[in-house]
Amino acid sequence: MITTLARELYEGLQRAEFDRWDPIVADDVLVNSPALFGQRGLKSLKEWARWFVRLGKRIDLVDEHLALDADGNGRGFITFNLHWKHDEPFYDISPTGREGTSVETLLLTVEDNKVTRIDVADNSVDLILYLWHRNWPYPHNIVPEPLVAGVDRRS
Repeated sequence: MITTLARELYEGLQRAEFDRWDPIVADDVLVNSPALFGQRGLKSLKEWARWFVRLGKRIDLVDEHLALDADGNGRGFITFNLHWKHDEPFYDISPTGREGTSVETLLLTVEDNKVTRIDVADNSVDLILYLWHRNWPYPHNIVPEPLVAGVDRRS
């Protein structure tokens, strides 16, 4: 039995059952990732996921954690290993047959038992570089709002 919001998010992704996200993801969820930086909305997230699972031939859960208070507010993450193969068109990029793995972590912000923000941390550059070399737009100089600003040593 699936017992956590984090696991339900993973199951919806790996099974391509995105309607499972309706009760657990806010309609105006903010998504920050190399593919969707600054995108807002559950609809946009589902559209991206439909393309993502076309590459993802298997998505293994590697780790998960969820820490919520009594009101359903807190943070969590899921880390998964994407086994990908580019054997069909991906957006406007023609298939090459190339395949590999990519470890991905979704950092989750949860408010009132709904995911309100997803920050994607790509732990593997294999897929990123593969798509970038095929002219996939990749944002640069992204500065997310930190929980704690580090010491500035530039001067």
